[in-house]
Amino acid sequence: MTAPSPGRPERPPADDLPALTDPARLRALADTGLDADPDEAFDRFARLVSDLLDVPVALVSLVSDERQFFPGMVGLPEPWAARRQTPLSHSFCQHVVDIEIPMVLPDARLYPRVRDNLAVPSWGSSRTPGCR
Repeated sequence: MTAPSPGRPERPPADDLPALTDPARLRALADTGLDADPDEAFDRFARLVSDLLDVPVALVSLVSDERQFFPGMVGLPEPWAARRQTPLSHSFCQHVVDIEIPMVLPDARLYPRVRDNLAVPSWGSSRTPGCR
């Protein structure tokens, strides 16, 4: 864990999350055969979640040791929508992999673990209804 900078609370950088590099988890992820390509079933699920929760962005996010990718998504701004993936610097879900329980964050800016996540200024993303 790196030392916090003055005025900033300590939070684990992505490099300090050993769960992200767990070989068994990465093998299971690879075995799904899923990637950043659209999957119609997961896209439908993301649309359903967006509609039911009345949120502009919904993602089916899978987290590797280097990135997160979205076989299902709705509402991401460009360039992320076309790429269907982001670096871990924009990932809330990497922390779910780390802590192994869902996160529900009404306002991500209030939580030290994720407040400096680049998704907040890049997407205007401060609400994370759930991530598992």
